[in-house]
Amino acid sequence: MSLTYKNRIFGLDVVRAIAISMVVMAHAMFIFKGYNHSFFDVLNIFGFLGVEIFFVLSGFLIGGILFRIFKSNHVSFKDVKHFWVRRWFRTLPLYFLFLILNVSIALLLGIELPRSLWKYVFFLQNFSEVHIAFFPESWSLSVEEFAYLLAPIMLLGFFKIPLKIRNMANEKIFLLASIFLVILFFLLKVFYHVNTPNFQSLEIWNSNLKAIVIYRLDAIFYGFIVLYYFKTQPSFIKKIKNKLFLMGIFMLFVVIIVLPSMGVTIENHPWYWNIGYLPLNSIAIAITLPYFYYLKNSSQIAQKMILNISLYSYSMYLFHYSFLLFLLDYVIIFEELDILSRIIWVLIYLWLVYVTSKGIYIFFEKPLTDLRDHQKIRKFLE
Repeated sequence: MSLTYKNRIFGLDVVRAIAISMVVMAHAMFIFKGYNHSFFDVLNIFGFLGVEIFFVLSGFLIGGILFRIFKSNHVSFKDVKHFWVRRWFRTLPLYFLFLILNVSIALLLGIELPRSLWKYVFFLQNFSEVHIAFFPESWSLSVEEFAYLLAPIMLLGFFKIPLKIRNMANEKIFLLASIFLVILFFLLKVFYHVNTPNFQSLEIWNSNLKAIVIYRLDAIFYGFIVLYYFKTQPSFIKKIKNKLFLMGIFMLFVVIIVLPSMGVTIENHPWYWNIGYLPLNSIAIAITLPYFYYLKNSSQIAQKMILNISLYSYSMYLFHYSFLLFLLDYVIIFEELDILSRIIWVLIYLWLVYVTSKGIYIFFEKPLTDLRDHQKIRKFLE
């Protein structure tokens, strides 16, 4: 088995592969625009769920890195800087590549750019107000980048508090800080609800709450809390992982399918959608992660396929929608095609997403990510 396989956790690669597949397939249904079918509605839900999975999984993984850092009694801002630099080498180059590409295409096609384009440079395009439509998938990256920025600062602050809290074990302080962050951003959703008119449409909810950084950061930090219990009570969590998985799947089924079908909609129950809907999804996803962590590989073929999709997932996420699908829609009038032609175009689209993302990963994303281990970078972090 290659070193690449040894250094990865198969089950978490499965989670990442599921998440990106959900997002890409949901957006691929754009090719069937004009058709009204419940199947397409289900895939739209998958798209939403895929991004939510990314949030919680990111919290679990990044939480694990920060947990290891803050277990030390000698943690300092130098450790925080090291964490940031490694994260930024992983996430920023590809983001700015596609930001430049999207801007270039807009200019070539004569499409008006947003006046607040500068906000995209600092991930402020959806920080506290309506999400900007340009480069739409970037909204989730803003949430993640601010989580990377805020979490280590908050943890360091908790570790430096000269109060009785310092008598607690470092692991407990990690948990306390994580719970504080969850409560803080949950309360911001309460604030949003109190200051929002009772009537809302799903479109308004999507742009004014679901895609706004200050209302969504708790989705990342639920992953921190599950990570804490996973690290501090591994035997117990491993023992109940199957029960947690079933509980999480049941919760998702109730929240996403059952309650809306019973009339619990944004129009009828705005308090639930504004305050409870998103956190319940995050909690449900979070408690399924231990099951996936211990998931065993069944075949080398499946492992290779899942590993590749997982590795290319970031490239796939940034490439598949506002870049590739936008260009296809610009040159092809999908509404004039019959159903068979659209199915063929979906297959072509999925193939282009995979192959091109593979090339982007190999020739751009991975080389730039690897720079974080360059001798000069290591010296800068010393």
